[in-house]
Amino acid sequence: MIDKHDKVLLKDTAYDKIKEKMIRGDEEYTSENTLVQELSMSRTPIREALNRLQYEGFLKILPNRGIVFTELSVEERNELIDMRIAIETYSLKQAESRIRDHHIQELARIIGMQEKAYRAGDFADLVEKDALFHHYLLEIVGNSQFIKMYRHARERQFTVRAGKWLKNQPDILQTFIEEHRTILDAITRKDIPAAIQHLVEHLEKGKL
Repeated sequence: MIDKHDKVLLKDTAYDKIKEKMIRGDEEYTSENTLVQELSMSRTPIREALNRLQYEGFLKILPNRGIVFTELSVEERNELIDMRIAIETYSLKQAESRIRDHHIQELARIIGMQEKAYRAGDFADLVEKDALFHHYLLEIVGNSQFIKMYRHARERQFTVRAGKWLKNQPDILQTFIEEHRTILDAITRKDIPAAIQHLVEHLEKGKL
């Protein structure tokens, strides 16, 4: 018999795997039956994960028609980016007196992981490490509300359409890595105003 803890783990696993499927941009539609087969899981955790993802706006469950991954409007996407700019630049400004050598080393390590994923052609890992770079910048200050808002905004940005567009734009992905390095170089020089400006320019590129 599966206990309550295992049920929670199964539901969370289903949630993460379905979201990863969406972010990979492989397809715009799926079904509960397809997910049961692909994930080798029972219907209960998948159904609960689907209901949660629908509530969060990531997909729509269409009775007798299947599941469609939702897309953001241009206005919604731009608003999310504006929110990210606000919280990430404010947090970086607050971090100015807190940044230590180990923070710089960790950011450099994350960029190294991005480059490795890029060379390997691992799109999903590259997207994950890109998010990790921005997440770590917020962790230096540690404002839990900012981190929560960032996670939500970041996840909502990566719809199926966004995933497909990025996978077909390898030069853009390489540019993102270079821009992260430029931000880090400014931080290393303790030129936080320059780092903030580079960060704004970097995030603005996500607007449509």
